[in-house]
Amino acid sequence: MNDINILDEKAKQIYETHKDEWEKLYLGKIIAIDIDENDIATVGNDVNTVGRVVRRERPGHQIFMRKVGKNPSIARLRNRKYV
Repeated sequence: MNDINILDEKAKQIYETHKDEWEKLYLGKIIAIDIDENDIATVGNDVNTVGRVVRRERPGHQIFMRKVGKNPSIARLRNRKYV
């Protein structure tokens, strides 16, 4: 399994662990999942805003961004470490 698939699986596991809570609080929002910390890094309305915030607040962390809900169609994997 390559690095991208490993990060994807870790992010999915974190999301599934918190799914009920996050879908109640953030349905339809974009979240950034911090794979290194096993938690949510930030929440916002669009990928660009979430990306800017997470780069500033969690430099060097592996981040997976997705839309909260059943259809995460705009999910974007950030598979590089931010510096």
